[in-house]
Amino acid sequence: MTRALLVWLLVAGVPAFAATPGGGSPLTDCLAEFAGTPANRPATRPRDIRCVDGDATCDDDPAPGVCGFHVGVCLNVTDPAFPACAPADLEEYAVENEQPDTNPRHDFDLQGLEDELTVLTLPVAASQQNVCTANVPMRVYLPVRFQRGGAAWRRGKKTIRSTLGGASSATVDQDKMKLICLPAEGASPCDGVGSTFDQIQRTIFTPTSCARSTCHNVAQEPHDMSLSPGEAWGYLVGVPPANLTARSAGKLRVDPGNPANSFILDKLHGTLVPGEGEPMPFGLKHLPDGAIQLVTEWIAAGAPATGFVAPSGCPGP
Repeated sequence: MTRALLVWLLVAGVPAFAATPGGGSPLTDCLAEFAGTPANRPATRPRDIRCVDGDATCDDDPAPGVCGFHVGVCLNVTDPAFPACAPADLEEYAVENEQPDTNPRHDFDLQGLEDELTVLTLPVAASQQNVCTANVPMRVYLPVRFQRGGAAWRRGKKTIRSTLGGASSATVDQDKMKLICLPAEGASPCDGVGSTFDQIQRTIFTPTSCARSTCHNVAQEPHDMSLSPGEAWGYLVGVPPANLTARSAGKLRVDPGNPANSFILDKLHGTLVPGEGEPMPFGLKHLPDGAIQLVTEWIAAGAPATGFVAPSGCPGP
């Protein structure tokens, strides 16, 4: 018996949960419906989740700059909105995602949802109705717009695109749900920031996936460097790079007071000589000029762990 069979929720044969169809064919849209954080947009027929950062009714992550949602999937839903949709034998579920998981664009939240279906739930027989997975955490970060004297939040979005397949080739349900995180009115990425380096950690290293499990969340080969909170400064400042070409040239990852000899800036700018590896963040979009300027000013000011030292960064208290 799969774990999902233990969470059937029925009241007089009708699901006692708020399930959201994903916009597939009315003949198959009941086969997989989203559950978890209730959909609220559009108001007339909710299909997507739209939440203001910090709104406890939809955001369960108290950290500023990120909305925390939970998403599950219910299968063979008895949905009166789709009278022509009949339960079916269900076998496969896939969520659109970059692969493999070492790809910098791979989304581990989306992978977690797919695994919840393929590993812990399926197959499901037509006789089994309203079978629901556990809810999976989904984080949507607010991108940062860097500007002189501070920064501003922008809208964040993540889209779930999934395909459910059954024993019959005619059994296909393709669904989509948008998860949208909006900045709170008057909120700023500078709120609660304790130093220029803290701003770099919060707005660059963490949200741009530098500290993800396949990059720099721990010191591991081949780079031997962690950019996780509480560890990044010690692995950067005054430390020779693991890259032998850059090390032989006398560079440091961060050379306090000397941006020209700081290998991190070569990585961020992409100004690398043969043998110095790939630009960073690896496989992702080039950082905004304002983000690189913030790092440059911090290094030029001595790369301190504390204090507000960058003219383009958040102002001190």
